[in-house]
Amino acid sequence: MRRLGPGQRPRDSRDRSPSLKATPRRTAISRFDNLGKDAAIETIIRFVQSLEPAPIWSEWYVGTTDDINRRLYEEDGATHTKSFYASVYSAATARNVEKHLITRYRMDGKPSGVDNPRFVYAFKETKDTDSPL
Repeated sequence: MRRLGPGQRPRDSRDRSPSLKATPRRTAISRFDNLGKDAAIETIIRFVQSLEPAPIWSEWYVGTTDDINRRLYEEDGATHTKSFYASVYSAATARNVEKHLITRYRMDGKPSGVDNPRFVYAFKETKDTDSPL
């Protein structure tokens, strides 16, 4: 039999209370690194639909970049609550995801001039956001 230390009590087999430890919050990107084309498309679509069950796709902007903070939050002015990004395997994957979302879902956006984009992002366009020209 195991000896108990001061202040410890025997664990009852019916005692199934969850741990009260705080778990750190994770950002969306931490779970979606280096996605392929289909997985990136699916995660962006699911994100938009989690905010709007029947989204008007043309009100969402999609783009690619190599510097997500600069492009999405500083230049475009997107909010953290209505924006999403994922890193992808390659620049070709990023461009293919962007092209698919623009042509299939009619999301707003146009190909960027970035040489090696590794992120695909989407955000809800509002009067405070700036769609790239």
